[in-house]
Amino acid sequence: MKAGSGDQGSPPCFLRFPRPVRVVSGAEAELKCVVLGEPPPTVLWEKGGQPLVASERLSFPEDGAEHSLLLSGALPTDAGVYVCRARNAAGEAYAAAAVTVLEPPAPEPEPQSSDCPLQPPGTGESAPVFLTGPQSQWVLRGAEVVLTCQVGGLPEPTLYWEKDGMALDEVWDSSHFALEPGRGADGQGASLTLRIQAARLPDSGVYVCHARNAHGHAQAGALLQVHQPHESPPEDPDEAPVSVVEPLKCAPKTFWVNEGKHAKFRCYVMGKPEPEIEWHWEGRPLLPDRRRLMYRDRDGGFVLKVLYCQAKDRGLYVCAARNSAGQTLSAVQLHVKEPRLRFTRPLQDVEGREHGIAVLECKVPNSRIPTAWFREDQRLLPCRKYEQIEEGTVRRLIIHRLKADDDGVYLCEMRGRVRTVANVTVKGPILKRLPRKLDVLEGENAVLLVETREAGVQGSWSHDGEELPATCQSSCGHMHALVLPGVTREDAGEITFSLGNSRTTTLLRVKCVKHSPPGPPVLVEMFKGQKNTVLLTWKPPEPAPETSFIYRLERQEVGSEDWVQCFSIEKAGAVEVPGDCVPSEGDYRFRICTVSEHGRSSHVVFNGSAHLVPTARLVSGLEDVQVYDGEDAVFSLDLSTIIQGTWFLNGEQLKSDEPEGQVEPGALRYRVEQKGLQHKLILQAVKHQDSGALVGFICPGVQDSAALTIQESPVHILSPQDKVLLTFTTSERVVLTCELSRVDFPATWYKDGQKVEESESLVVKMDGRKHRLILPAAEVRDSGEFECRTEGVSAFFSITVKDPPVHIVDPREHVFVHAITSECVMLSCEVDREDAPVQWYKDGQEVGESDFMVLETEGPHHRLVLPAAQPSDGGEFQCVAGDERAYFTVTITDVSSWIVYPSGKVYVAAVRLERVVLTCELFRPWAEVRWTKDGEEVVESPALLLEKEDTIRRLVLPSVQLEDSGEYLCEIDDESASFTVTVTESYQSQDSQNNNPELCVLLKKPKTRRLWSRFPPWRRTAGTE
Repeated sequence: MKAGSGDQGSPPCFLRFPRPVRVVSGAEAELKCVVLGEPPPTVLWEKGGQPLVASERLSFPEDGAEHSLLLSGALPTDAGVYVCRARNAAGEAYAAAAVTVLEPPAPEPEPQSSDCPLQPPGTGESAPVFLTGPQSQWVLRGAEVVLTCQVGGLPEPTLYWEKDGMALDEVWDSSHFALEPGRGADGQGASLTLRIQAARLPDSGVYVCHARNAHGHAQAGALLQVHQPHESPPEDPDEAPVSVVEPLKCAPKTFWVNEGKHAKFRCYVMGKPEPEIEWHWEGRPLLPDRRRLMYRDRDGGFVLKVLYCQAKDRGLYVCAARNSAGQTLSAVQLHVKEPRLRFTRPLQDVEGREHGIAVLECKVPNSRIPTAWFREDQRLLPCRKYEQIEEGTVRRLIIHRLKADDDGVYLCEMRGRVRTVANVTVKGPILKRLPRKLDVLEGENAVLLVETREAGVQGSWSHDGEELPATCQSSCGHMHALVLPGVTREDAGEITFSLGNSRTTTLLRVKCVKHSPPGPPVLVEMFKGQKNTVLLTWKPPEPAPETSFIYRLERQEVGSEDWVQCFSIEKAGAVEVPGDCVPSEGDYRFRICTVSEHGRSSHVVFNGSAHLVPTARLVSGLEDVQVYDGEDAVFSLDLSTIIQGTWFLNGEQLKSDEPEGQVEPGALRYRVEQKGLQHKLILQAVKHQDSGALVGFICPGVQDSAALTIQESPVHILSPQDKVLLTFTTSERVVLTCELSRVDFPATWYKDGQKVEESESLVVKMDGRKHRLILPAAEVRDSGEFECRTEGVSAFFSITVKDPPVHIVDPREHVFVHAITSECVMLSCEVDREDAPVQWYKDGQEVGESDFMVLETEGPHHRLVLPAAQPSDGGEFQCVAGDERAYFTVTITDVSSWIVYPSGKVYVAAVRLERVVLTCELFRPWAEVRWTKDGEEVVESPALLLEKEDTIRRLVLPSVQLEDSGEYLCEIDDESASFTVTVTESYQSQDSQNNNPELCVLLKKPKTRRLWSRFPPWRRTAGTE
């Protein structure tokens, strides 16, 4: 952006920038922007540095501050970058957006005859095939770049190059590009070489070679990256950096961001030759890394994105653009707003080797503050891979079995989204891994890069486990590239680069291109010629849709708000709408629209209305009916409109005002039905004597008749006609019903081929035509194949009886159990049914009882017990009941010391008859100890008490005597706590001539009290009282 000076008003400012557009060839493309300024700016549109003028296909609508560029019937030559330039007396501003025109899908080649085998490339008519493709290259600025491809196919294909989806002549600055057509080195196929003289930084991108002939299209791509030559570092590392850009002539913009959030800076620069861009921070050049992303967006803007901003990221960021004509700068001052609540010790960057571990550690202000761990935007849950430990205020994440994809940015988050951030670097064969996911629009190019530690190594690329062809892979030194030009939805999936045992994977997601719906029909007209008909005509939409489409015609009765569909028509032209198409007499209006797979156009209403009257005609007439004795006979017909009619039986009119009736008392019963356009006469339970009856129907304009024939029928099954599949739960009532065509006709039931026997749990009933098999309370053993058999015909039923689904009542969440060696560990799982089967699994394998593991069941309670747990018993346990699972993570720690306190020898001085308490604290409450005095185990008595309270063990001397002096030990396994007790007759006076000052200080009560005052109250027991 350029800004003028003075007091002439405010320079232009874009409130809404134009967005990039992708359209199919022939569709409409529109760019919109909103720009303000005082005075209102003049807006011009440019393409390729040249101003655009209005034409038949190009217009520039304006609506207040909104300015648009409307391009009708877009052509491939219309693709490129369009610039909106706003200018007034106070200054100038501009914005740009790219328009991409996609080619319509090529027609499918006709299948070749089976007796004409396919010819190999170069020997017969065939679609283009790449014999050699272009290779990706990494070069320094100023180097010459040569991209070559060789293609076979007959007729000889046409070759052309594109850069980043644009033809070379549409590239902003392509004056140093040269194309050299030729033949392959061995004379096979055509070749086209792209030569780039003195490559510049903006030449970086994806170059795709296209080959096309009458039989198809092929393409192959390569990546070109042009780097700035490395500058030699300063001799003095402490020397301040030398500014590589001119000083700013105006104050930079200010940008505030909360700590832990992302900051995004975008700079749009134009010039010829195309400028080279560099980003600087505090005067130092910036290079992309894990938290600083630099890229060019679809709109052509240069973007710097700082992820998870920290206080150290604040400073001045400068976008410097230069070409041979000069240099320009754009700057912003980044301020990071720090939260009030902060980590007392933030995370630090760590490194780890592949297959090793990495440990991240931080401290929170309060031990009760909950935290969560993230790898970039993915929440990490505790598991064997990500071990999460909380010790007081310390929060620790241990990443096990490191792999290349573990390399990245990790965060620890407190409430209020307060974050601390660190980088984890995984050292292995792969230095730069793939991104975790890559989103690409359908038809765009996908590029994936991997950098390896060693140069010249051979890696492999695969897609969903299948190796990719070599034509899309390139390697140069440490860099390995995969270029997929013009991706389709079939290219979506997991892309993996493998090098030995090391691999990195990304998820390629292909987003569909939004297609515009078709345009509406044009030149619609209505002609009212013949009586009770109307002729509607129209022309196809312009431009015509590229995919198949139909026209949808709708009608509306004048005075009504509802539109009703009349026809769907495939070809344009004319359609005659007769009165038969309307339900009732009235005036009708009509409208039409175009419908394709990409949507529906707007409706176009025909001028005027037409008066139409429905007339009935026979759409589907009566047919002779032949039924068996006792069945219902159904006569039906369909008319073209809704109208009343009259039924006749043997020349006698049937009453139509009653839904049911009789021809005469005791004679044939009937029922008349009308649903919309359909009329029905149902003769109920016809008899043999009714054979030959004549049925007739009359209404205005329609007269039809049919005959009834009755035949003796063998018994047959009315229902079910097909095999019935039924599923029940235990204790449910099961009723299987088979309906025969004859009343009280015998039938026999079978189960799994064996005739069933009636019992309390299986009942067989017959009621007229219906035969039933009843299971009052089904059980699992009742499952099977049932058959109702009579006179050579059968009805089949497949019955499945299952126990009701079992649900886990407790626990509902993941349980984490921490224990020490030899401790008893019990995992409990409660289900909602006592008889429900339960299986236990450890690390995915089902477990059973053993000397080291006990499985217990008590009603709905199920337990897995480790009586004396060992470190090897730890792992991931699951209790599986039906389709539900309860998860347990068990960690067994090998304890190095049982005695927590005291850690050293304790000296106790007491006076005879005082109470003395010796205290020992253990690691676990169930541990047993042994007390000894002068090497001999003590025996509990009124003068010596042994107490146990949780993890505390005490030896109490209620009234100490002189002979109680000695060496006391509290022993457990190979450990012991030592106490030296000295009992004297009384405290010595400080005035005594034999007074030993040091001994007196040791024996005085205040000294004894001060010995334990540094411990909490529950520990103040190892001394005299």
